[in-house]
Amino acid sequence: MVGKLEKVGIIVVAVFAVLAVISVILPGIDDMYIPLYGTDPDIIGYSPPSPGHILGTDFMGRDLFSQLCAGAYHAFANGVLWSITGIVVIIFAAFILAQLRGETPQLEDTPVTRFVRFVAFPLGVVGVLTVFTFLLVAVLGRLSWLNTIFFAVIYGFLGWLAVGHDMEIQFRTGAPIPRNLFLSSAALIFSYAVIYETVMSFFGIGDPSTVTWGMMLQWCFTSGYTFKALSWLLPPIICTYTFSRGLLALSYGLYNAVSEKYFFIDGWF
Repeated sequence: MVGKLEKVGIIVVAVFAVLAVISVILPGIDDMYIPLYGTDPDIIGYSPPSPGHILGTDFMGRDLFSQLCAGAYHAFANGVLWSITGIVVIIFAAFILAQLRGETPQLEDTPVTRFVRFVAFPLGVVGVLTVFTFLLVAVLGRLSWLNTIFFAVIYGFLGWLAVGHDMEIQFRTGAPIPRNLFLSSAALIFSYAVIYETVMSFFGIGDPSTVTWGMMLQWCFTSGYTFKALSWLLPPIICTYTFSRGLLALSYGLYNAVSEKYFFIDGWF
């Protein structure tokens, strides 16, 4: 039976999946809806919402709604990538620890422990990853494929506190790992990957040829429309928050279907 949180998460994911699909369809309808360089020949610069541009256009006359949809598409692409690599790391760590120690530490589940595992700790990991990314860019000038591998390890660490110990117990007992654990960890990593991508692209770190929600915010700020065009400023912020929290609700709901829950104590890692 699907719980309430899972239903919320599924609905949110479905809505943004529709936006991602629209991002593929719109450029085929008219070139002016190409997010990066498509412009409306009848509009020069920023314009407010109109029938042809439901969110208006940016400082170059590019359609904001098509950019928002492109942001959803790239959020999905990056989220799926990080989720897959992160799950591999979690499974590997759970398997190794199941061989190295004879018991998995556990405490009674409380609202505080849930907040730490699904919100506070993942946000802290994203904060560390953000700082590390800035340092790498400052030293190397760019991100390489080796950094991508390191980031995969960090994303796996992000999901470890939430579901890793449950997987460890399954490995130790020889029982099959519930599908909900895989899906919960994927949704959790996906959730915080969305936040990370938005922050990084806002600061200009990422692929300049792909339009993301963070890039939309960067263009809004640098072009001087921060408080002049709410139809430009608010949608990417709302999308980032709604999509990431919807995925978090999905992750949390899926995990609630698993009976045993654990908390951070000495020897956890």
